[in-house]
Amino acid sequence: MKKISILTLGLLAAASMSAQTSLVKEADKTFKGVNDYASYMKAVDQITPAFTNDETKGNAQTFWIPGKAGFKLYDDMYSQKLIGKNPDLIQMGEALVNGYKYGMMALAVDTVIDAKGKEKTKFSKEIAGAIAGHHNDFLNSGSAFWDAQKYPEAYTAFEAYVTIPENPRLGKAAPKAIADSTAAQISYYAGLAAWQAKMLPEAAKCFEKMMAIGYDDMAAYDYAYSVAFEMQDEGKKLEYSKIAFDKFGTQKPEFLQRIISHYITQKDYDTAMKTLQNAIAADPTNGTYYYLLGVLCDDKGEKETAKANFKKAVELDPENALINFSFGTSLLQEYERLDEKTGEMSQAEYNKYRVENMNPLLKEAAPYLEKAYKLDDTMTNALNNLKIIYYNLNDGENLQRVEKLLL
Repeated sequence: MKKISILTLGLLAAASMSAQTSLVKEADKTFKGVNDYASYMKAVDQITPAFTNDETKGNAQTFWIPGKAGFKLYDDMYSQKLIGKNPDLIQMGEALVNGYKYGMMALAVDTVIDAKGKEKTKFSKEIAGAIAGHHNDFLNSGSAFWDAQKYPEAYTAFEAYVTIPENPRLGKAAPKAIADSTAAQISYYAGLAAWQAKMLPEAAKCFEKMMAIGYDDMAAYDYAYSVAFEMQDEGKKLEYSKIAFDKFGTQKPEFLQRIISHYITQKDYDTAMKTLQNAIAADPTNGTYYYLLGVLCDDKGEKETAKANFKKAVELDPENALINFSFGTSLLQEYERLDEKTGEMSQAEYNKYRVENMNPLLKEAAPYLEKAYKLDDTMTNALNNLKIIYYNLNDGENLQRVEKLLL
């Protein structure tokens, strides 16, 4: 019985191996009869079990069969387009992407050691030629995917276009390197597509490549920051902000603002101060820098110094809503600090002190807060502060006006 059992197991194993080999051969025949995308995908389903079977998963032909068929289907559909027919551009692009995907999988296992111990490849030259020969097609397909809001596919196509020329597996068949400006732009598009697809790590990688090459659209750096923000990655948020600030400097002060905000959040006041001092030395008339210095001092509890910097900021940038709000609010806060010191005063002393020392601060603050709201009517905090001011000044007319605006 034992011998029969062993023999039976051996026969079953041989049958299984034969079945897997037959599966690949049968699938090869099926792929040769493919004439549209639906029949192509049925053939892919047929051969899929061979991708993970121990007998066939190490054979490059297992993957190159669907890869080669994908490229052929793309070429057939492209030929239809050239003669005036209207093939489905999405299916056409998906055939191309599948050709690339399975071609790369085939390349990864297309290494055979001969009797002399030398490495040899069987399909690599053909695979590399097919991928390189379709290089520009990935850009066109990426655009079609983007227009159809097929964002994961758009990311794959754009990323392939950028990385194919630099892929060492393609060897001498690799297409000529694309210009840096083009590589940066398409990496940007790939990043946008990945972001839309909620593929945040992939988006970050694309944006990082874009930044490393150099891209001149400031919006792209904002998008990169947004991805890092969604990832809740403080390191990347700081890194991207620094890269953007180094590149664009004073053209967009928000880049520095993000850097300073990071240091303040981390209570790294010394680095924040040094960064701002360097920025102010390079551009001493930039009101935003003094505003940020005011924010830094305020967070440190240096209220008077903060107010002085907000005042300098508003003098340099009088049409900035946030700066007007900050200076006006610092005056209101000074009023509140003075009010806290009046606890031991008599009513007569308090009334005199309020008229001479406190109310002037409210009267000075009001125009800045009014202007802040005029410049940005979404700034309801300015209205809330004005409500406090007009209430304490017994200015019923303005108080009523502000309250109506808050409704």
